[in-house]
Amino acid sequence: MQLSFSQRGAAVLAALGLAFAVSPSALADDYPSKPIQMIVAYGAGGSTDTMARIFAKYAEEELGQRVVVVNKPGAGGELGWVYLANADPDGYTLGLINSPSVETHPFTRADTVGYTLEDLLPLANVVTDPGVLAVAADSPWQTLDELVAAVQAEPRSVTVSHEGVGGDDHLAALNFASAAGIDLNFVSFNGNAEATAALLGGHIDAFEGNMSEATAHISEGDVCGLAVWSKERMDAIPNVPTGTELGYEVVSSASRGLALPAGVPDAVHERLLEATRSVIENPDFVAELTQLNMPLDPVYGDAYVESLKASRDSLKAVWDQNPWIEQ
Repeated sequence: MQLSFSQRGAAVLAALGLAFAVSPSALADDYPSKPIQMIVAYGAGGSTDTMARIFAKYAEEELGQRVVVVNKPGAGGELGWVYLANADPDGYTLGLINSPSVETHPFTRADTVGYTLEDLLPLANVVTDPGVLAVAADSPWQTLDELVAAVQAEPRSVTVSHEGVGGDDHLAALNFASAAGIDLNFVSFNGNAEATAALLGGHIDAFEGNMSEATAHISEGDVCGLAVWSKERMDAIPNVPTGTELGYEVVSSASRGLALPAGVPDAVHERLLEATRSVIENPDFVAELTQLNMPLDPVYGDAYVESLKASRDSLKAVWDQNPWIEQ
């Protein structure tokens, strides 16, 4: 029997409809069939970039495809996360997200920010890294009390680094300044690698970063750790007191995890979640992060999503009562 033109057209459309209906599953079955890009929202050489490159190396073994790290620094992580949120949700773009910055930008920059937390599909938290306040080894202040006394005598005389307003470094330094009753002079950098170089070069007075970034410099004697913002002293830097020991109730850390653009097919999401879990549980991956003083803190799937939302809601409540401002 010969089909009419309209019948042939209908048959073609039906076939195309069937192809589109099965294509997500077909793509998932073949996934991944090409290299994957991993977006890092900070500059090369910092702790986020370092963790990403180590993760990518092991993820390639799990996925059978190259995982290419792409740095997109700027605006305290916002530029990279906007790019990630707007990427095709096909599983070929994933990225590192940094808490609390990824949660705070959508409400602290509500008029201009280009993403929300709901635009992302979090996979897993990997590391939670305590904050550290440090100065150069030749600084005139070798204790936290000495730094506080200097700022009390001359407000805003001490410059302190951070990676962006609303990030863990900025909030830790703000909370410390509030607890000490002092007014610090904040300087923003695109990553803590830049900030460390500025500290060692004498361009800033103090570095507010994370333990993984400060430990080697403290151990080598280039930097003097004034306080670690953890509940207890850290084994990697046992001689650095906690803020609590010194009378400042400040606890702060940075969490680094992985996320996809929202809308990735379930099968692709599950494949990446499985690969992520395998990497995090790989003894060689664990050993590399341990050597770099990056404390593993795995949280997977829905539990990670809920933890980010809870953190966002808690920080939003603080912001609504007492907004931190650009400094």
